[in-house]
Amino acid sequence: MPLDREFWQEEPWGRKMIKIGQLKLAVEEGQDSLLPAIAKSLKLKKEEISAYQILRRSLDARKKPQLFYVYTVSVELRGVSEKKVLAKVKNKDIQSYIPVLYQEPKCPEKIQGKALEDFFQWEEHRPIVVGFGPAGIFAALLLARAGCRPIIYERGKAVEERAKDVEALWEKGILNKESNPQFGEGGAGTFSDGKLNTLVKDQNGRSRFVLQEFIRHGAKEEILYDAKPHVGTDALISIVSSIRKEIESLGGEIHFEKQYHFLKEEKNPLIIAIGHSARDSFRELYDLSYPLLAKDFAMGFRVQHSQKDIDTALYGEISEELREKLGASAYKISHQAKHRSFYSFCMCPGGYVVNSSSEEGRLCVNGMSYSKRDSGYANSAIIFTIKKEEYGGENNPLAGIALQEYWEEKAFHLGEGRVPYSRYDKIKNVANKTEDLELMLKGQSKECDLNPLFRFENYPKLGNIKEDFIESMEAFEGKMKGFAKGNTLVYGVESRTSSPLRILRDENFRCMEKDIYPCGEGAGYAGGIMSAAMDGMKVAEAYIRSLQNRG
Repeated sequence: MPLDREFWQEEPWGRKMIKIGQLKLAVEEGQDSLLPAIAKSLKLKKEEISAYQILRRSLDARKKPQLFYVYTVSVELRGVSEKKVLAKVKNKDIQSYIPVLYQEPKCPEKIQGKALEDFFQWEEHRPIVVGFGPAGIFAALLLARAGCRPIIYERGKAVEERAKDVEALWEKGILNKESNPQFGEGGAGTFSDGKLNTLVKDQNGRSRFVLQEFIRHGAKEEILYDAKPHVGTDALISIVSSIRKEIESLGGEIHFEKQYHFLKEEKNPLIIAIGHSARDSFRELYDLSYPLLAKDFAMGFRVQHSQKDIDTALYGEISEELREKLGASAYKISHQAKHRSFYSFCMCPGGYVVNSSSEEGRLCVNGMSYSKRDSGYANSAIIFTIKKEEYGGENNPLAGIALQEYWEEKAFHLGEGRVPYSRYDKIKNVANKTEDLELMLKGQSKECDLNPLFRFENYPKLGNIKEDFIESMEAFEGKMKGFAKGNTLVYGVESRTSSPLRILRDENFRCMEKDIYPCGEGAGYAGGIMSAAMDGMKVAEAYIRSLQNRG
């Protein structure tokens, strides 16, 4: 349910309040039940509560089919002392609370003796942002609002045109190497569901700021408090476009279909916000002696189930009406197998598996959902961590890219340019008469024997992958009935979970003691839309802070 704007007229930042955690209500209860529950928790009359706001809402299904929403709320009192209330209730889940408002960075009025607006009229003073995914978008947004007139280079197309190229890949197998699910305005996350989860601890209000900006540009207000906020690929297209128009209105300049080529000596301040698939750019940086470091990353497969099976496993046997109210369920699961662990990643309720390729002769998949999450099928990556010592990364920062390319080429050839897939029972070599699932795939496909994809002939340290995958799938079946059915579909390959390298930066977010600021997922400092956006904000803040010393 959206925020109650009549009940809470303004954001209460900086005011002393009370925060209540672990406030549990049955999912059948409506929003009207929340105020009485708050009053009861605080041992107050409803009239003594001036306002409240939902900070977080999560689902508790431990006693399924009895399901509960667990709320965290902030409360402002009327005519009652917060201190006295806290002393009276003596509950560790009820505490004093002062909301944090993110403070957007501001430039000094004068820089190098010039007025701010004059300083950034000079072309060489304007910061360049390379890449217009979440990190680049939010870096550029802060820079534009501070008056820095950023220049943005995005090798792909504007999101509206990019969507046409992505559809051409999915429907006809036509790949545009510069405009695809990986490259273009909005970054890879635009065609990957728009999940806004983050595990990043944030004491500065950046996370809420990002969510508020998404809402301001068209997202639903529920993302402010849902435990697993999600926008949807269809909604993200218009949101990203709206943010871009604001940046342009503030003096920002965006060059689409123009790949930035790095220089030995950059003339302008530079924010490097390239995505994890910009392999040619990484090689360019390596040739220019940028400090690159290989890191651990993950790869795996994508599995598809009936959404109803997943809902039943997570919710229990509930009415269709209640299931409709709750929406498609999401899971997070892991298992330590004999040789390595497998875990779920980028789980897409009510979604689609998608061909997410960006290079000729190589193929990879991802998952996405539209805002309604109503495909009737669930999918998730099931991935395993690869240590840099297992692929030669300790000696070569580009070795992880080479491993990804090797695996993607195997998948491409196996599927003859189409997405290779198989039923799970065929991977186990067990005959099964279970009815086939419908392929919920955006892209062309080919049913194959996936066994070659479990073998890494050129990487002897990557052994026993199939054995550990099957062990993990069976373990997941023990936790979620129906997970390892014979007709569970397995697609190959999920190779772009994160960047296999990092561009090193110092405590001031600078690289090589220059006005160069690597950030986001591609640079190795984020994983997902939210953390990438927040990292983009951090480097923009760092650059603007540096201007204070030039004032």
